[in-house]
Amino acid sequence: MKNFCLRYDEFKNEINDILSSVGGSSYADKRRVSNRIGDPTAEKTLRIENLSRKRELIEQTALEAGGEIYQPLLNNVTTGVTYEQMKARGIEILCGRRQFYEKRRNFFWLLNYKKG
Repeated sequence: MKNFCLRYDEFKNEINDILSSVGGSSYADKRRVSNRIGDPTAEKTLRIENLSRKRELIEQTALEAGGEIYQPLLNNVTTGVTYEQMKARGIEILCGRRQFYEKRRNFFWLLNYKKG
């Protein structure tokens, strides 16, 4: 679950890469795979939807588990920045260290439950 969350920014970057490559398709996009011609536009759309769902799953789970500390919790699980590092940077966290890490554990439990 942790590695899944650490890919959060990667999901966003890939979505942006796909969206910035809008235009004509190349010969490589039209190659035959198993005697079928692919639809690169549909494949890109499906990929964007899949990546967006993954990002939304992480965000919604952080909101459910974190409540008022949603943003610091999301920052922690997607970048690996610790509670202490956020405090040192002046980020306001509306709970103590123990409560923060309890919410973090709850986040990962919920995420695991939602992913099945």
